Amino acid sequence: MQRGSPRRLDDMSKAYWLGVLVLSLLMIGYSNTQMSRGLVGDPPSIYNNMPGGLTIFTGMESLERRVNAIYSFSEVEKYTPRNHALLVVGPDTSLEWSPTLAHWVEEGGLLVVMDESPNSQMLLEGFEIHAGSGRVIQEVAVGVCNVGNASIRVVFNVYAEVYSTSRHEVLCRVGGVVTGLSRRIGGGEIVVIGDSSLVINEVLSKSPTYGNKFFLDAVTAGRNLVFYEGNRLYSYSSTQSVINYIKGFTTLATSLTQSMYWSNPVQRTTLIIIVIAVTLAIILLEFGSPVIRGRKY
Repeated sequence: MQRGSPRRLDDMSKAYWLGVLVLSLLMIGYSNTQMSRGLVGDPPSIYNNMPGGLTIFTGMESLERRVNAIYSFSEVEKYTPRNHALLVVGPDTSLEWSPTLAHWVEEGGLLVVMDESPNSQMLLEGFEIHAGSGRVIQEVAVGVCNVGNASIRVVFNVYAEVYSTSRHEVLCRVGGVVTGLSRRIGGGEIVVIGDSSLVINEVLSKSPTYGNKFFLDAVTAGRNLVFYEGNRLYSYSSTQSVINYIKGFTTLATSLTQSMYWSNPVQRTTLIIIVIAVTLAIILLEFGSPVIRGRKY
């Protein structure tokens, strides 16, 4: 029995593995898995490096203490209340009341909510605090915040008045408007600031002479930081789009091979695979890698 030449066997091996690769790509595409394209807009998120993000702040803080993130209030139980501060900054959708979070605060946890919108209202009402339900002031202004014996000049950018119907301490004012307050809740404390942009990238890079970061550092008093990243809006695309890309570029590659009169099937397949690889690179750049996000609540 005549054996094939080594070169012929090598070509067959390449064709086999290229075929496996194509089949794998098609299976991924037809799985209809969601692929994240990233955050919607420019929110105050620790994963957003645009002007409205928090990457400058978290980068500096991570050099001094631990910085973590959770996606559900139920996850806060993993963190020792008296050693951690939970920061909720400008959620994209409405928060709901969380008994788990309330218990964590009562046990000594520090909850810091920074938001000028109504999205935090349902959560704050459980602590008898109101923010974002009244007037929102569309201006950049310098206010004064008091922590202990320190009086700190802070830049506010689109802010809301905050108030409480129960005993509380006023922390910040812009003129005659109260923009920050604190309340003791059991053994813990809640601090509410009517401005989600207090330590965003744009503020920290353009207003370094003001005490925005210093104020938040004083409020959290050396505790490790935990950011709540639930209730964020993400844009998604299905992996079905991979199939559409592959079909289009495979048709193009087939037309090219026919027009170039390539008779060798391995050469044709190789060209098609190269085109598909380029397609995948474009898809990854466009849509990003698949990610799994936590529950909202």
